Amino acid sequence: MARLLGYLALLPPVLLALIFGAQGIMWLVNPAVVVRFWGFALPEGGLGLSSMIGALASWCMTIAVCLVLALIRRQRIWYYPPMLMLGLFAVGRIVAGTAHGAPHLPERYGPELVFVGLLYLASRSTAGPREA
Repeated sequence: MARLLGYLALLPPVLLALIFGAQGIMWLVNPAVVVRFWGFALPEGGLGLSSMIGALASWCMTIAVCLVLALIRRQRIWYYPPMLMLGLFAVGRIVAGTAHGAPHLPERYGPELVFVGLLYLASRSTAGPREA
């Protein structure tokens, strides 16, 4: 039973790594498709377009790479960067809604916080840091 629960705990990191990896690649290959998921318009060109593609591709790919490393190396420390990135992203959405007049979107930051919780559970079922 414990072994089954251990495998179930690995399912969210695998799925999130696939989703964020695909999104990161799509930001580099065809940003016009993936921008619909994020809910904003793609700038026509210039610095805004360059910054948006660079920032969001790197953000998605960093989450995916860290999760893949966590799964391969079986070290819980690799779960912490994606947890921080997703958690602080949710906090940023909440602050934007509270302090800056953006709409409150619990359907957006709710899943992000759930993902942080699932990654935390996956990290708890993973071995600690390896001894040198």
